[in-house]
Amino acid sequence: MFKKSFTKCYLILVLSFMMLLGAIVPGVAMAQTAKGTASGQQTKVKTKKSLKLKLDNNVASMTEKRTLHATFKLPQGVDVKSLSWTYDGKPLSQWKKYQDRDYTGAPFITVSHVKVTNGKVHANINFDLPYDTDNLSEPRLQRPLYASLMGTYDLAATVNGRVVAHAPVKLTPYDSFRTYDELKPEIDAVTAKAAQKNNRYIKTTSIGKSVEGRDIYLTVLAKDKASVDKYQKVTHPAMLNDPKKLQADIKSGAFGDYKVPIWLNNIHPNEAPGVDAIMNYFKSMALDKSMTYDTVLPNGKKSKTTLNIDDALKNVFFLFVYTDNPDGRVHTTRSNAEDFDLNRDNSYQTQPETRSVTEQIAKWSPLSFLDMHGFDSNFLIEPSTPPHNPNVEYDLLIDHMVEQAKAMGEAGIANTKYNYYHIPYEEHRKTAEDPNYVSKGTASGWDDASAAYTAAFAMYHGAMGHTLETPESNEESTKALYYSSAAAAKYVAGKKEELFLNQLKIFERGVNNIDDRAVDHYLVNAKNEEIGRPRQGNQNFFPEYYVLPVDKNIQKNVLETYKMVEYFLRNGVKVERSTKAVTVNGKTYPAGSFIVNMHQANRGLANLVLYDGIDVSDYEMIAGEIIQNFHDMRGFDRYVIRNAGVFTGKTSRVTSISFPGTKMPKRSAYVLIQNTNNDAIKAVNELLAAGKT
Repeated sequence: MFKKSFTKCYLILVLSFMMLLGAIVPGVAMAQTAKGTASGQQTKVKTKKSLKLKLDNNVASMTEKRTLHATFKLPQGVDVKSLSWTYDGKPLSQWKKYQDRDYTGAPFITVSHVKVTNGKVHANINFDLPYDTDNLSEPRLQRPLYASLMGTYDLAATVNGRVVAHAPVKLTPYDSFRTYDELKPEIDAVTAKAAQKNNRYIKTTSIGKSVEGRDIYLTVLAKDKASVDKYQKVTHPAMLNDPKKLQADIKSGAFGDYKVPIWLNNIHPNEAPGVDAIMNYFKSMALDKSMTYDTVLPNGKKSKTTLNIDDALKNVFFLFVYTDNPDGRVHTTRSNAEDFDLNRDNSYQTQPETRSVTEQIAKWSPLSFLDMHGFDSNFLIEPSTPPHNPNVEYDLLIDHMVEQAKAMGEAGIANTKYNYYHIPYEEHRKTAEDPNYVSKGTASGWDDASAAYTAAFAMYHGAMGHTLETPESNEESTKALYYSSAAAAKYVAGKKEELFLNQLKIFERGVNNIDDRAVDHYLVNAKNEEIGRPRQGNQNFFPEYYVLPVDKNIQKNVLETYKMVEYFLRNGVKVERSTKAVTVNGKTYPAGSFIVNMHQANRGLANLVLYDGIDVSDYEMIAGEIIQNFHDMRGFDRYVIRNAGVFTGKTSRVTSISFPGTKMPKRSAYVLIQNTNNDAIKAVNELLAAGKT
């Protein structure tokens, strides 16, 4: 017993001494090098008696020339002239600039001004621009090359191959850049700090998974939890169900305190500044008391303005979706892992990412929606050029959208090197009004005729939907989006009631199924002639009902009909089901038919995917030739009913949907699979793969 105890104590003493020695003597350490610049993964290599290399900055930027000042104690007997330098275990001479489509140029990392003072080595480590540009979005760099360089690697001073001093240096596209894997830890760290500092309400959840299984994060930031709860449980239901009464209650003061949501979004993660601007702005809203920044007055002079964050949070709360496309952030691609451009899929919703995000847009109906993009040759902020989609209540949105765009643009250029921003809608308007006007920006081909784009899609939920395009991929463009976001919040917070009442008017038109002729003025052909909504001889552009039967006598594609109902429920469109057969104009719709009553807040979205569409072929160019009429594209029958009240008292509300199964015949020589949809093709392929004939 004594012997065992003595041995145990002796081992503890020895281990304690070794730990103490390691703490006192720097050099019983590990130097990190990377496997290679393509992966950025790190391995550890043992070195003997290496010293810590002190740096005044541990971050090197690919878009900003930077000199890091390094110092370390010169080991005894070492001649400073014998020092060599490595990064990631490779001589600096091997870190070459990108030239002639390969890394064959001059080294972009060099050492200068090496000297010894009082036994310490002083040196400048110079990081030049590896791509000889401060803009990583140049066409020659498409599919972003920066991923092949970025990572945290060891910068080391060596003698005869032995590391004598080292320190990690992060090589990043620009200072604010985060990889996807860095996002959630930073969100959590900011949230924890905010809880100690100012107790603002912050909640981050995963709203869905990408194709490759990564989380899509949404952060809610508000003054307190009660503000968010009231919006979700009281305000939002009232917006959709009785917007007219809510307007009256707000005007009279009976509704009391309320906040409205501002959504910041990114969908193309290779347009990298968008992701990082959202994260930077989240940090400011979570941790700071105020933001002071420059803006430009109407006389062209700069002026300071301050966003008091606590005051703003009395009127607004924020929804941050750092990127809809996590896989794209990981692989530095515009598309998702299925090679879909998600910003062409918001109305179709074929991809898991767009289904997750659009479901949340329906859940929150944000008042202001900012989608962060790049790269236009100029700093660009929507609203868009014609043609506009007739299902949007454009007259109620456009004036405030232009005002907000101008506020964002002025802040964006006042705090960056950029000196001009353009608004496509305004460029088109000026060009149409004055034949001699020379547009600096985009006067055509930047339209919102399609709801496939995230910001345009948000407009169907009453949002002021803005796409923001930066000209470059660097810190400066990140700042432009950051300060634009601040200006957007200040604009909404300062005009909350006016803007919210306006949004409620959009929903009121829906609930009452009003076709207001004020919209017609904004619907023009390529000659800028007013053509209005395509009513096709009807008094109301919108029908009273759409009927989606499931009886095979009048429905050629039952499965796609059920899918359409699922789509509507996910997107906040109310659906009913008939409890008895109804005959209208000589046609009988059997009991069990799905009914979309167009007297509802989101009738514009319902009509978007069920009407026949518009003809824009007279335009020389449009942003995307994207057809929305699902009944034609997906092959199901839908019926238009213009008779008011014919289904009143004959339906029940649908709150969930389950797909009917297929009954296989017990005895049959053959099974007929109708080639009516993609699922039929998938079934045949699976049967063939299983060896069936």
